[in-house]
Amino acid sequence: MKRTLQWSAALAAGTLLPLGMVATTATAAPAPSSAAHSQHRLVDLPAKDALQDAVAPSECAPTLLDGYIDQLFAEMSDAQFAFLVAHQDVLLSVPTYDALFFGTAGDPDYALDSHAAQLRNTYRDLQRFWNIESDDIQLMAMHSDSLLDPVRIARTLEAMVDAGELPPMTDAAIAQEAQTVATFMQAQDEAFQDNPLWTLNAYAFSAEGETDPVIAALPDKLVFGDGILEAYDAIGLGDVGPRVIMAHEFAHHVQFELGTFDTGPTDPAEATRRTELMADAMASYYATHKKGLALNSKRVTDALLSFYSVGDCSFASPGHHGTPLQRERAADWGADLAAAAKPRSLVLSAERVIELFEEDLAEIIAG
Repeated sequence: MKRTLQWSAALAAGTLLPLGMVATTATAAPAPSSAAHSQHRLVDLPAKDALQDAVAPSECAPTLLDGYIDQLFAEMSDAQFAFLVAHQDVLLSVPTYDALFFGTAGDPDYALDSHAAQLRNTYRDLQRFWNIESDDIQLMAMHSDSLLDPVRIARTLEAMVDAGELPPMTDAAIAQEAQTVATFMQAQDEAFQDNPLWTLNAYAFSAEGETDPVIAALPDKLVFGDGILEAYDAIGLGDVGPRVIMAHEFAHHVQFELGTFDTGPTDPAEATRRTELMADAMASYYATHKKGLALNSKRVTDALLSFYSVGDCSFASPGHHGTPLQRERAADWGADLAAAAKPRSLVLSAERVIELFEEDLAEIIAG
């Protein structure tokens, strides 16, 4: 059941798209509370899309994830949901950006917990499969406990402001907001403190080409939220989902390494759609290939569509990831390419897979 409430006009601002890769060239619509702010974003935040869908249902067809997210909203008290709407820039952004700006591989605060062995094993297998320079990528997690600590909240908000991810805020305003959120969260039950919405994300990051010295100094990262892993378990895809999303996010690092983001359409929406559909295809190619995960292609497509198609019918948005049907066709394309390998053990280079995908992209989009 969709939750209804009285909401401010600010909530009608642009939609952020689900589970995007992180790139210094990526753009998306502004956060609902920042409508006048820059449209540049380092990270797409899927939970913000889910929040808008809770108050203004999406035109997209339901996916396996929709019912799960509806239940998360339904289980909140009216006071909790109202607090979420009022403080969404903190609740839905801070765990993601805390890991981006301050997370370090080896730090227990950012250690993988759920599905840790599954993710590490898949990461190592992807390194072998695609054979790109990847030893410098840091694999880590984001956790919701950052929302209980006013110091971590404040430092993250400050970093977001400095990076242009939030409008300017005074030190006093940052400190007040951090304390307000931390105090509220500390008084809540464990279900709200650890709500999967706070970490319903996974992303790849590279600072390649970034001119901001602070951002440029950040290492390459693959970050997985506890929330996305919990969601996969809840909808019955915990066996394949984490591995498939790891394959998608690793595909973005392949794109970073090969300069794929430097070519292609100049229109922001078309450019993002191209690289996201390509990552879907590459993930499916690896996941279904005999020398990859050798998974069932239907399970792979279900795992991709469950998260990457939620609310993404914003065709003109700079963060448009492709329609559900386009993403399904991209995944099918990758699976078909893997099935056509002769001999079955032949693994095409990443460059060749991308070249073949580019040749068929127009057909994948048009249907």
